Amino acid sequence: MKAETIRIGQNKMDAILPITLTHLWGEWEGVEASVRLRWEEGKLFIRFMVKETQLRRMTQQHNEAVWEDSCVEAFLMREGEKEYVNVECSASTRMLVARGESRHGRQYYPVEFIDTIPLTITVMEHTNAGSRWRADLELDLVALGLMESGERMEDVKLLGNFYKCGDKLDEPHFLAAGEIMTAAPDFHRSEYFIPLTFTRP
Repeated sequence: MKAETIRIGQNKMDAILPITLTHLWGEWEGVEASVRLRWEEGKLFIRFMVKETQLRRMTQQHNEAVWEDSCVEAFLMREGEKEYVNVECSASTRMLVARGESRHGRQYYPVEFIDTIPLTITVMEHTNAGSRWRADLELDLVALGLMESGERMEDVKLLGNFYKCGDKLDEPHFLAAGEIMTAAPDFHRSEYFIPLTFTRP
């Protein structure tokens, strides 16, 4: 069932209830993921928690095929606009950041800009039995073009979805916070984005 809205508050990250990412295309034993969200003025803080049987970290440069690695992703758009922003993070710490109206013809943000986006990858476990890792990401919504300088977060209406994938893992998998009603894996479907509401305590 698609969530009606995701409410994002200002509690400390450890106090926020996680949103479970669900398998959309098939089931893979041993793969679990969740996301926590919080905000401060102009910024969205995202924490992904991942458990999987394989940890792939091959991507070495920004704006390359991070989705082939152990990867988590945030897709965001301003309500009423056609373009959305995708921020995709490999467990190698490399990112892909782009904007556009669909999967095709996307405009990539400069590598110099991506280098300024705070991303921390923490590997808690990595053995033959499996891995557990965390991605902490801080997104400046003004710099990404998703809100105007001086706007109050409560007045900003965003839509989005949050994903876990790994296209070149031994068992490729595709998880999301909100359902996508397509026969094949496709995260670039903004019509399925979920409304995001920013609330104060």
